[in-house]
Amino acid sequence: MQTKIKTYQLENGLTIYFYPDHTKHSVMVHLIVKFGGKDTDVMIDENNYHLPDGMAHLLEHYTIEQNQYGNLVSLLTKKFMDTNGITNRLCICYYFDAVKYIDEGLELLIKGIHQPNFSEKNLEITKHAIREEIRGTQDSIDRRINVLEMGQLFCNRSYRSTIGTISDIDHITIEEVEKIYHAFYQPSNEIIVVAGNFQEKKMLEKIKTLYHELSFETHTIKRILKEEPTTVKNKKAVLNFPIARPIYELSFKVPICHLTEEQKMKLDWYIAIFFEMNFSILSPLVKKLKDRKVIDKNLVLSSNFYDDYLIVKIGAYTYQKEKLQKEILETLKHTRLDDEVFDLAIREKKLKVSLRPEKLIDVIDPFIDNLVYFNCPQLDSVAYLDTLSIQEYQEMIHKLDFSNYCTVEVIDKDMDKNQEAQQEFIAN
Repeated sequence: MQTKIKTYQLENGLTIYFYPDHTKHSVMVHLIVKFGGKDTDVMIDENNYHLPDGMAHLLEHYTIEQNQYGNLVSLLTKKFMDTNGITNRLCICYYFDAVKYIDEGLELLIKGIHQPNFSEKNLEITKHAIREEIRGTQDSIDRRINVLEMGQLFCNRSYRSTIGTISDIDHITIEEVEKIYHAFYQPSNEIIVVAGNFQEKKMLEKIKTLYHELSFETHTIKRILKEEPTTVKNKKAVLNFPIARPIYELSFKVPICHLTEEQKMKLDWYIAIFFEMNFSILSPLVKKLKDRKVIDKNLVLSSNFYDDYLIVKIGAYTYQKEKLQKEILETLKHTRLDDEVFDLAIREKKLKVSLRPEKLIDVIDPFIDNLVYFNCPQLDSVAYLDTLSIQEYQEMIHKLDFSNYCTVEVIDKDMDKNQEAQQEFIAN
């Protein structure tokens, strides 16, 4: 049974999306605040503010842990709910998934998030937990590479990391936290998504009542995007990290300002097919690289949208970085167009989309991505995938400019160990 998204707009500016599915036992509630890691330069009531990396993530922790009810995750977990908060580049998302106590959970979530207790003591408690989280991320090579690459790719955009650094967190004051909270945590800057087995009319009235019982300050906010050149800040960077073999990655800064939000959403599908055609395990490139012992594992591929740019990353473990770079760049100059691969990729995606309704999370997570990344509040569907065509794919991919990129090399500080391993690898 195809279930559709239902939309409601309240007088206070809050947007609500309902995905009713009475075949399920549980209800999922997401409260989304449109304030994320990338919001470093903002104008609030005609005053400019530069926010350090980590502010949105800190507010996520602070509102969950330092409110009049107590720690919301602990309280909701005691009611047998799967719950947490997540901060990404674009938003903060609080959620719970439950089969009972839905009204209590809704009240705890909405009223708790909107009634924090601001004090220097509470801020320091929150900072302490975040410092430990930051220290833990230092062991993540993927996070370290990402932060380094963002610093090389962008000249005027200051955002590097959603979680920030310990220095970033140390310098945040309680006055800044309170000011930013009141500016962004208001109904017109929030979204609620409810999915599962619930009574729509009752749920709508409950949400209206809870927001009516709260008071909000009125502020005007505007994101400031500094003009950014298409060129990269630096072409090369090296990361010293304890690693068995060197990693070499190319990160491309691809302008997409010519695309509409809907076209960007299509590109998100097309870029996955682009990877499959040109850089997947079945591609001629990977076979060639393995045959020549440039790599012995598959290429690592990723893409994400950053304002008016698409960031494409292609890398691998390798001792032959020059050969790897040459082959990747050559492939991008002469990309493949394979009707069979395109058709098989679309079929595979249709199958996955058709199976999503079996789990609420598999439906709602992609919906929220469409909403926050592309401002397109629509469900992925087989009918939508039918609108994708190889002609449009070819035209869209052909217009992508891969000429601006940086490289990141990850090596062990003990170079002699790597050199010995390299000689053994090549000899075998």
